[in-house]
Amino acid sequence: MTRIAAATLALILTFTLGGCTMTPTEPQKTGQELRAETITAMNAAITASGLPDGWTTLPRDEGFPWDPDTEEFLGADCSTENGSSRQRFVADLYHTPVGDPVEFAHKMAQYWADQGYTVSAVGDTANGLGHQHYTDYRADRADGTLYAGVVGSDALFNLEIFSECSTDPTLDKFAGPTGYRDFDYHDPDPYHPTNHPTITPYPTPEPTG
Repeated sequence: MTRIAAATLALILTFTLGGCTMTPTEPQKTGQELRAETITAMNAAITASGLPDGWTTLPRDEGFPWDPDTEEFLGADCSTENGSSRQRFVADLYHTPVGDPVEFAHKMAQYWADQGYTVSAVGDTANGLGHQHYTDYRADRADGTLYAGVVGSDALFNLEIFSECSTDPTLDKFAGPTGYRDFDYHDPDPYHPTNHPTITPYPTPEPTG
């Protein structure tokens, strides 16, 4: 399978998982909170996968290595209900296949099931682009919102973590290791800026006791 076909397959599978449709509860979580939760969930999934290294942000050799210490997240559409636009963070990682792809997908599905999530097959033992075999599962929260997804195929392994939906305005900004930054439309590469953007530090937690 070519790189383009692998990337297209990954994109199709991402769309197949769908969005979250449940109304979020109050209070809404901030970008800082959702970033921390998303990273924790992805790191736990990587540990459960048995493949601690080699995960990248795009298929094959086209992405950056997963580095939670420097990772930035920007809100992605969740859905719009009652005139309220909601967003979430998504961690989407890829790995070259190691071992049997069906076993890998089943292993991750069982891991999330053991954590209490509702697991269902999206494309079990189906044929993807280029007649490549793949096995695709999703894990949902108790309220029905999408939590995680896994793809095991002959071309790639894919793990995805989806944060809760939130209407907090901080999801309009990049949430990085130390604070927020705006999306700079004038930067040649706003996702990896070269113009030394201004970082707004995260609020300092109020002392307790």
